[in-house]
Amino acid sequence: MKLFDFLRALARQLIDNDYNDEILKDFSLFDIDLHQVKEELNFIEGNELFEVEEIDMVKALLVYLLMRETDLSEDDIYSFIFSKGKQIVWN
Repeated sequence: MKLFDFLRALARQLIDNDYNDEILKDFSLFDIDLHQVKEELNFIEGNELFEVEEIDMVKALLVYLLMRETDLSEDDIYSFIFSKGKQIVWN
């Protein structure tokens, strides 16, 4: 949960700085294990340890970072972050 707490603090700092991503210039997703983050998110959501808004805030940060730093498609990113790995079908 330390990793989630770190990401939550980072997301909060980004919001408090009016989404100026200057605070993210030295941060890279390659420094963290995304599967560990995903496991923590699933655990936290399943046990309702944090408010939904805080979880969504971290998910939005992860989506932004994945789009910025990887070549993954948007569908793959949203599927990984929001749908517990299942493919999202857009209507």
